[in-house]
Amino acid sequence: MVEFVVLTLPLFVPFALYLGMVNSQSQVAFDAHNLARQVARALITSPTEALTAPRVKTVVDAFSTQILQPHGIYSKPQVSISCSALSCLTPGASVQVTISLEDNALKPSGYLRFMSSSPTRVVASDTQVVDAWRSTS
Repeated sequence: MVEFVVLTLPLFVPFALYLGMVNSQSQVAFDAHNLARQVARALITSPTEALTAPRVKTVVDAFSTQILQPHGIYSKPQVSISCSALSCLTPGASVQVTISLEDNALKPSGYLRFMSSSPTRVVASDTQVVDAWRSTS
């Protein structure tokens, strides 16, 4: 029994650290995609073109403080918006939001040097379509 513990413990600890890192990276990717979806929804449901920028800024700021920072991501997300029409709020137009952020979470080092210690860039995008029956007035 003691031999089993002595042999499995050195193998289990790195495996547990690896699973923790995979979980952390998955959470960051999930958060980035959720932010892209929320920004796209805020943009396409905006009542006017003039209110899109403040709505997007509000969503990004709230998401950063309430979701990203508690998960250890303090870098400001970069938001890129592309529209299929000249005006993003044109009925039937598609709006694509791309979020890019860096995960500067502490990575293991020392005896786990084979794992990357540089920040990880996470990119996520979401496409939403403006309601075709939207009033343009």
